[in-house]
Amino acid sequence: MLKPETYEAHDLEDIIVLDKKDEPLSPEQISDLEGPIDTNIPLKLPDFLEIKKQLEKDGFEVISDREPCSGGAFGPLFKIKVRDAKTGQEKYIIERTFTEVSDIERRFSLIEKDNFENGADSEPRYEIINHKDKKEDKLVIDYLYNEEKALRALQEIKGIPKFYGAVYNDLLGSTLQEFIDGYDLSLALMQEKNIDSERLAKILKKVEEIYRQAAEMGYVHGDPLGATIMVDGQDQPYLTDWYLYSQGSIESDEETKEKYLSGLNKIYELQHKIMALSN
Repeated sequence: MLKPETYEAHDLEDIIVLDKKDEPLSPEQISDLEGPIDTNIPLKLPDFLEIKKQLEKDGFEVISDREPCSGGAFGPLFKIKVRDAKTGQEKYIIERTFTEVSDIERRFSLIEKDNFENGADSEPRYEIINHKDKKEDKLVIDYLYNEEKALRALQEIKGIPKFYGAVYNDLLGSTLQEFIDGYDLSLALMQEKNIDSERLAKILKKVEEIYRQAAEMGYVHGDPLGATIMVDGQDQPYLTDWYLYSQGSIESDEETKEKYLSGLNKIYELQHKIMALSN
């Protein structure tokens, strides 16, 4: 569980590190994340050489530049073609960037502690204490850090994309994960007249199992149906967007259990709706 450690940040501020084995932010980083961002500065992506180094650690030879794939909540997504150094097999890996975007200050969220609701979609990484006015105490949600943490922890679950590490560039960075060659489940759900309801029900049952296993390991996805769920050619779904989670025991933590049951009920409701289409 949490192991809070307190560090001095500014003259009238302390920063509490909420996670084990984590490091505090520097005063410069705190000032940076508090913004405002300079919109005149061009978008800065992680150095591609650092991306290549990280992939090489996992036994891949990078054989293409970044290829634009889609937009993400915190920055663009890219495909990178690699070759497995052992097998010679070629494949794509997804780079999800966490960078500056127009609708939020950073890949961070700063939330006033008094307004923070237990069971929020993402876990706070730091607490910033203002000794002058405690009402201004803030929690720092770090989505890149959260996604890395969850993906590393959940790799044994079928339906979690394989994870190939994260690259940090101060407060920016990227995660590197398996590219799922398939379709977005949400698109299939929007085409109710053309769907194979029995097949879709089986896919949703697998989504339920992914969600359940992750929760049993202490990671409750905050939005299991609102997240991107990719389905491959063998009808295996992959639950993504793991920056959205609450951490805790569904057996002993009532708030975490409520969060879990809420997500489970949403999956059940959709399963029942799909089954009704086949009748």
